[in-house]
Amino acid sequence: MPAHLTPVNGTRLFVDDRGPADAPPVLFIHGGPGQSAFDFGHFQADHLARHVRIIAVDQRGLLRSDPLPEGAEISTDAIIADYEALRQTLGISAWTIIGHSSGGHTAIRYAREHPTAVTAAVFDCPAFDCDLTDRHRLPIAAAILDEIGDHESAAACRAFAERPERLTAADETYKVMQRIGARYNELFFRTPAAIEAFEKGQAESGFTREQWARGLSHLPLVADMYIPTLDLLPGLTPPSMLVHGRHDLVAAPAVIDAYRELAPGARVHTFEDSAHFPYIEEPEAYADVVSGFVLSATNLTR
Repeated sequence: MPAHLTPVNGTRLFVDDRGPADAPPVLFIHGGPGQSAFDFGHFQADHLARHVRIIAVDQRGLLRSDPLPEGAEISTDAIIADYEALRQTLGISAWTIIGHSSGGHTAIRYAREHPTAVTAAVFDCPAFDCDLTDRHRLPIAAAILDEIGDHESAAACRAFAERPERLTAADETYKVMQRIGARYNELFFRTPAAIEAFEKGQAESGFTREQWARGLSHLPLVADMYIPTLDLLPGLTPPSMLVHGRHDLVAAPAVIDAYRELAPGARVHTFEDSAHFPYIEEPEAYADVVSGFVLSATNLTR
């Protein structure tokens, strides 16, 4: 089925639907908050579509979906409800979900709240608890800030990382990390070549500044990212797998250790040559690992 705008819960969502109609369906839940499914579609979807039916959606209000009306509120509850309504609209009884980054936070909630709708779950570099993520990532950001001579911002990063109290969205740690400027994407990619490919893909996408700027409407969801979801893992009923890049700074070691300990039948795969975007940095290997798990899990749950 070609990409299309689908009416869902009073708005229209952009849906990129690829692969055989009779293959196991897989939903990609993008992160951000406020990103889109464009990068996944551009770099990965065709690889996975050789094995599964891959459905990638721009969440409500973002990029190719209808913009949010002025003053409209956004919530994780609304996003999960959209996915459920879309599943029913597409006539899918249950699907595997892939949650990338903050999409992992959404995915674990979706799987717990709608267990019969989820065949299996792939947590891709998940941000299950941004307090743990920040404490792991901020010292790396501090080192880059020192390299560019912004020692004041570097000290602020280290102070946040060492604070005994939990970090929250109110701390706005992302703002101090963004002072890295042109080197910001070094926090997310392993190599300059990967950064160049990512930035080129976005620059040549043809989307307007207004379309990209719609991502700002999802900033209120950052608060949800600091509500830990690791305690939801023990009650997870669909089979699951966590995948991450060896050099990823979002799925911190403490997050991966907790997943291994808490998730029933926990499976972990590490992409050795990737950071936060293995679906871009190692696209063939990513497709092989994820599709292999999906096909195996689909057989197990039939």
